[in-house]
Amino acid sequence: MSTPTQTTKSDPSVLVRLRDLWNDYLPYWFMAPMVLVMLLITIFPGAYDLYLSLVEYKLSEPGTMGQFNGLDNFRTAFTSGGAVNSFTLTIIFVSGALALETVLGFLLAALVTGVKSERMKTFYRVAFILPMAVAPVSLATITRIMLNSEIGVIPYMITQYTPFAAPNFLSDIPLLTVMLVDTWNWTPFMFIIFYAGMSSVPETLLEASRVDGAPLWRRYVHVIIPYMKPVLFVAILIRLIDLFRTFGLVFSLTSGGPGTQTELVSINIFQTGFTFVDLGAASAIAIVYLVGIIALCNILIIKIGFEGVWE
Repeated sequence: MSTPTQTTKSDPSVLVRLRDLWNDYLPYWFMAPMVLVMLLITIFPGAYDLYLSLVEYKLSEPGTMGQFNGLDNFRTAFTSGGAVNSFTLTIIFVSGALALETVLGFLLAALVTGVKSERMKTFYRVAFILPMAVAPVSLATITRIMLNSEIGVIPYMITQYTPFAAPNFLSDIPLLTVMLVDTWNWTPFMFIIFYAGMSSVPETLLEASRVDGAPLWRRYVHVIIPYMKPVLFVAILIRLIDLFRTFGLVFSLTSGGPGTQTELVSINIFQTGFTFVDLGAASAIAIVYLVGIIALCNILIIKIGFEGVWE
């Protein structure tokens, strides 16, 4: 039979066990508040959006609000709500803008990396990232003035210094114009990441390729780009997700027009929900859009991210 003192030594008190529990899971305790906040701001809106997509919720018809209608909102959105057209335009916009920003960002990073003077490198870095500092709404306002067919500087320069007539950018080629403006705004983001990636390539690898007599383009193909694969993948993935969320620039520049020529999914959701006050159909489009983006990103991460980049 043990004495009370012996029992206390062999069986830790509640406070000791709590202290051990705190110490064993210390990183998780610190992360718990942020995880809780993230759950509250993602799970609740997502669940409410799913609820709205399954009920009648037209603000113009208050008598039917809240009635369960199954998949009617999805059928309405994809048969008469213009959702199919907006999905097609979004794919074209995202593909074109992502390709342009990736190529231009890489070329700018290569040019700045090749500059010998540190002072000039600093100048180019600052100059190239300036467009990213401009807010999309401000950039759209500036662009509308610059592209105006009567007072805009760009149509004037095209007419004066080229043999071609300047098009009306916002009515003749609106989707291409939006794509180019977004490229102007966000190429600096790709430039910054690619420049950091190129600067991290070990000098020994570059020196070895120079000793082997590899020309510059071979150094990029066989040394620099393979070394930068994780950087390239992460930059493209982040920009891809951000392009799918594009709203402010397009809404300020064209509001989805003329007609529906620049009505991306984000614009379509806004107009369905707040112009036509059909929150049920808008939620249905948003659900499909969210699931599509998550599926695409997971496929890229699983198929390319692990097998092609971090293999």
